[in-house]
Amino acid sequence: MTTIVAPSHSFLATGKRDSDLFPVISEYTVAQAAQILDMSEGCVNELLDDSVIEYRQSGDERLVQRDSLQEFNADYQEGLRVLAEITQEWQEMGLYDD
Repeated sequence: MTTIVAPSHSFLATGKRDSDLFPVISEYTVAQAAQILDMSEGCVNELLDDSVIEYRQSGDERLVQRDSLQEFNADYQEGLRVLAEITQEWQEMGLYDD
């Protein structure tokens, strides 16, 4: 009978998850933030200018803070959901036409 022993560095031996093995990105470029939010870079820059989303300046580059971006995106998506719900209700009542 052969016994198989997992190497000491394997995932199974350490019990680490992928999130433990790879560092979490804490900052995004404006271009990356624009992709995440499905907005233009200009819109993201306006949000940064208005201090809606937190960032730090590194030379000529603005680095968007991950937590702030995620919080804004969650609020933004909720706002879109509510707007769609209101539009649907208005259409059903005949108050809104496309």
